[in-house]
Amino acid sequence: MLHLLKAPDFVSMINLLFGMAAILLAFSGAYGTAAACLLVAAAADGVDGYVARKTSSGPLGAHIDSLVDTVSFGVAPAVILYCMSESIISIVFICFYVICGILRLARYNAFPSKEPGYSGIPITGACVAIAVFIILYLNLENMDIAVPYAIEMLLVFMFILSLLMISTVPYSKVMKKATFAVLVFIFLGTVASAFLITPYLIICPIILGVLMVMYLLSPLTGIIGKKKIVEL
Repeated sequence: MLHLLKAPDFVSMINLLFGMAAILLAFSGAYGTAAACLLVAAAADGVDGYVARKTSSGPLGAHIDSLVDTVSFGVAPAVILYCMSESIISIVFICFYVICGILRLARYNAFPSKEPGYSGIPITGACVAIAVFIILYLNLENMDIAVPYAIEMLLVFMFILSLLMISTVPYSKVMKKATFAVLVFIFLGTVASAFLITPYLIICPIILGVLMVMYLLSPLTGIIGKKKIVEL
């Protein structure tokens, strides 16, 4: 079995380990650390793709990547929000999210796009958005800043992301060389803010949260102005 694995597959396993860590930490009540693990898993997913482009992919690569993404970006954020909410109604939202995430991954595998960009928001992007706002909420809570109905808003946000994943709304790839260093700095600052309670680091999840919202809303111009439609 091991001879079938290539370098990108081992990076995918790092993704999986952080996804599993997020689930276990959520059950222990360490929600901020769990959300930070999701961000690290997302970073590993990006490295996985980079390594695959620079080297060769094994016969199991695509299958391993999708299965790992299901755990790290589908099940893990759902478990964290369930543990945070501890309500029966949240089960509906988290189950819907996981189902939509699996459908998104299955569609990507069955109908690989020939155009640059994505049809519907990638499950990794949805997970990062959830993780960032969990970290931001916990930071505000640690600073004694009340956020009424924060968990309920996070569940509604998860529902919206679920719909965007299975939609055909066009999303572009956002990683540009010119902004890579800045995004990495903000990303690392957001991860650090999950461990260090300081008013200075909270600016990182705020900026990243704003950027995520801008990305989620970015297709509106194309849809309204150009009537752009993405077919499967």
